[in-house]
Amino acid sequence: MLAKAFEIHVRGTIPADLLSDFEYLEVEVMCTKTVLRGVVPDQAALYGVLLRLQSLGLELMEVRQLRAEDPE
Repeated sequence: MLAKAFEIHVRGTIPADLLSDFEYLEVEVMCTKTVLRGVVPDQAALYGVLLRLQSLGLELMEVRQLRAEDPE
C-alpha cells in the first residue's frame, strides 16, 4: 500500500507530552476533540496510530481517507 493522507477524529485530547508519538501527523486540539491529519506511510502505520489512540483511552469518532484535492 502506498502512502495516503488521512484525517482522524477522536473524542478527547491528546496530552501535549505525547504528541510526538504521532510524528507524521498534524494534530489540532479542539475543546472536546482532537483531529489528526497527514500522510500515513502504510496500512501498518495507520493501525499503529489507531492502536495508540485506543491505548490513550480516546474514542474514535471518524477516520477518512483524504482525496488529493481535499484541503489539509
